[in-house]
Amino acid sequence: MDGRLSLRLLITLAAMAATISALPGGLGDADLGEAEGLVVLLTDYGTSGFRVGALEGSIYSENPQARISTITHQVSAFNVAEGSYLLAKAARYYPPGTVFVAEVNPGVGTDERSIVVETEDGKLFVGPDNGLFTDVMEDLGVARVWEVRGLNLTRSGGDPVTFNGVEVYGPVGAILAAGADPAGVGPEVSDPVRLERQRAGVEGDEVVGAVAYIDPWGNLVTNIPEELLGGTDIGPGDRVEISVNGSRIDALFGTTYADVPVGEWVVLVGILGRLEIAVNMGSAAGALGVAEGSAVRVREI
Repeated sequence: MDGRLSLRLLITLAAMAATISALPGGLGDADLGEAEGLVVLLTDYGTSGFRVGALEGSIYSENPQARISTITHQVSAFNVAEGSYLLAKAARYYPPGTVFVAEVNPGVGTDERSIVVETEDGKLFVGPDNGLFTDVMEDLGVARVWEVRGLNLTRSGGDPVTFNGVEVYGPVGAILAAGADPAGVGPEVSDPVRLERQRAGVEGDEVVGAVAYIDPWGNLVTNIPEELLGGTDIGPGDRVEISVNGSRIDALFGTTYADVPVGEWVVLVGILGRLEIAVNMGSAAGALGVAEGSAVRVREI
């Protein structure tokens, strides 16, 4: 390397290092792997009405320094399975230390438990114990789970709760994001509710699983991971038979939806590494009339 160029490069690198170290907050010395005060929301509230604003307000009231991020408020009403899938798939991209507040809760106002789940990657999830955290626990692993009993920690003061998000989940999430010990919310529990569905696996010459999520285009996203297919003879270019709740379909195992003509069936591994069942430019869910949790079987023809 030319001596003058080498000297110029060293000067440039030194200037960059000095600039970074002088940034506000000491960026050069900060631990960039941990979230501070970050509360992430997922609900089926929709975007009209007062509920989203009330939830955010309950968080800021307990922790004015909180930072709020949103996955979605458009989970289909009462669809716990959909909420579970979307929460887990988004949560993997957030840093350790993030607190998630989630509510998709057909049982609101009942004796259903409220819980805090700590995952193995150091994230906290606050919400109803109704299976909403099933995919989180499966994807990220469970470290500990607590039942929320200490409502005196929040502004509800232990009074009867009618709007869990605002009266329990938001305030508890805000307190945790401020650094509170999650063990302070109540006793540790070992039996959080999990959604009942067919676990992904291999049975004879078939790959089995369940519909985990129906996306906005009607594609059926299953809980069957790509790595499970590696132990079978099923792969791109094969013709496969798909059985979904008794309906049988002949499809191509492709790599993209356009591998088949418009209106034809295709099976592929989607962006999140899960097997998808689709109709090119059509709705697989509409054609089959299935919902989340439906059993799926796939075999090579």
